[in-house]
Amino acid sequence: MPVEVILPKVDMDMETGTIETWHVKEGDQVRQGDTIFEIGTNKAVMEVEAPASGAIRNIKAETGVPIAVGTPVAWIYRDGEAASEPAAAASLPPAEAPLSPAIAGPSAASGLRATPLARRIARQNGLDLKAVTGTGPRGRIGEADVKRHLEQPPRCIPAQEARPAPAPAASPSEGRLQPFSAIRRIVASRLSESMRTAPHFYLTAEIEMSAARELLRRLARRHERIGAPKPSLTVLIARVAARILRDHPVINASAEGEATRFHERIDIGIAMERDGDLVVPVLRDAASMDMPAMSREFARLRDGMAKRTLTPAELGGGTFTISNLGMYGVDSFTAIINPPQGAILAVGRTLDKPVGRDGQIVLRPMANFTLSSDHRIVDGVAAARFMAELREALENPEVLL
Repeated sequence: MPVEVILPKVDMDMETGTIETWHVKEGDQVRQGDTIFEIGTNKAVMEVEAPASGAIRNIKAETGVPIAVGTPVAWIYRDGEAASEPAAAASLPPAEAPLSPAIAGPSAASGLRATPLARRIARQNGLDLKAVTGTGPRGRIGEADVKRHLEQPPRCIPAQEARPAPAPAASPSEGRLQPFSAIRRIVASRLSESMRTAPHFYLTAEIEMSAARELLRRLARRHERIGAPKPSLTVLIARVAARILRDHPVINASAEGEATRFHERIDIGIAMERDGDLVVPVLRDAASMDMPAMSREFARLRDGMAKRTLTPAELGGGTFTISNLGMYGVDSFTAIINPPQGAILAVGRTLDKPVGRDGQIVLRPMANFTLSSDHRIVDGVAAARFMAELREALENPEVLL
């Protein structure tokens, strides 16, 4: 019997998912453990591996179309098995109704098969789908087919084949239109929601980092002795923030309708960049970790992020987020709150600046910290008290560590 490939449940609250990219096509040979497609949820994009070795047959799911968890999307036939269509393949419960012929337009009426996402990308790029070769079931054109066609260099047309091209439609700008990646769509949706629903306000504090720098130097030697990763400034800020958030629970809270959810744990998300996309791995129960433990967990999350092995559970459910752009030379910035959280801390670079100390002008390493807060649950005074304690803690970090 062929082995069924289903759309897996990769998150506790997941009911539907979308296949973002197929890494195989009809008839391809795969080995158990090979990545066969990527699935998108409302939190992340995950790779799904082949449950067996054999030939991929009867691919039923197209990219960009939400379908229910547990739905068969393909079958793997082992050597010697006849490639017939399983009876179970007849039904593929979608999360939304397919386009009717009237909505699909003249292309559907003429027998051209294409997914809604493929049609949208083609329309955005002024591409006639008749020029695209479909690799899906019965020649259906998917997202990957359209993108592959758009990436091909234009074909040279012999003089006898040349025809006058119609005048292009007026466009406000020139350039290449690139559809959002799966992760970019998730980020765009969540942050747009945040700006629509959460009234942001911002507080900025300039903090001296002399003591923090010195502490990091001493911790580096200690971590080396015990085999822990070298501590970074981001980890130190997360450690300090986790400790003082215990005394400022409203900064660690979330808005739920007309109520405030006060969280029992402090789970700090660390904003990271991967291939131009934003991901936010979470340091779970950060207030219970010491610096070596937090450095190890941060290193594990960073490596998992780079290798795309993190699960949705490791990328969601944070209660507070830190975004550090200092390593890129950014002096200061305001960050958008990661919903449903109530606050996010933006960190700029540390730069030697002249400041007044004991009646003298001296150079000190200074950094700007900006707290974005959701005014539905956080008042200005509560945010100001948090920032005051953050300054005190970072200028005297050994008090907390």
